[in-house]
Amino acid sequence: MPRPENPEYPRRDEKVFISPEVLELYTKIHVLLKRADYLPQVFSLYANKPIPEPNTSPIQFRQQNPKSVKNAISSKLANEALEIALEQKNLSLALAIIDTTFCAPAFTRAKLLKNAAVPLAGLATAPLASYVVATWAASMQNTMDPSMATGITFTATLAYIGFTSSVGVIAIATSNDQMERVSWAPGIPLRNRWLREEERGALDRVAVAWGFKDPYRRGEEEGEEWESLREFIGIRGMVLDKTELMEGMQ
Repeated sequence: MPRPENPEYPRRDEKVFISPEVLELYTKIHVLLKRADYLPQVFSLYANKPIPEPNTSPIQFRQQNPKSVKNAISSKLANEALEIALEQKNLSLALAIIDTTFCAPAFTRAKLLKNAAVPLAGLATAPLASYVVATWAASMQNTMDPSMATGITFTATLAYIGFTSSVGVIAIATSNDQMERVSWAPGIPLRNRWLREEERGALDRVAVAWGFKDPYRRGEEEGEEWESLREFIGIRGMVLDKTELMEGMQ
């Protein structure tokens, strides 16, 4: 039987259940040791490894849904693992970490649930709140019929909420101040841009780490690894070194 300190122990032993606590501890230990080679496989197993059923003999297993929110890797752990790959200048490892964390469907679902649930709930209750406000406002005036005043106020309030919400969403989804070398390709929906911003940011970090430090030499990089990175970024619906975002090309 493999020893628990063996880095392959969570992978090889099918009876080992990778809980969130185990995953966090395993990742932190390997980050401290600067040995991130097994982390992409462990991240993948965390979402795909069959779960042993308790009180079964022989042990029975059930499949888990890799797209489930509970199987999302946190941004904190993913960034810590990615930092080690960047320090070691291991491009294949860096891309594998990004692919098994930020690119996973579970990550985007978790982000949607965590960051969009409250705003969406607010929008869902907006009509009722608007009607309550409209009824109160109509009762405070005597220049027109209350029902007409309620309808006008209700419509105006909903229009205001819809307009300001749309402007806010567009502003968040189209902002590019945080983009350095990797930006979105034309035609990517705003919803996808927001959901996948952490993925784009991680690839941006990889491009900055592998490319020239001098901003005026960016775009001159060559080599097999650089072309592999450019191809991976292109497949993901992004652009490496968009001309209008480069120094001196604005």
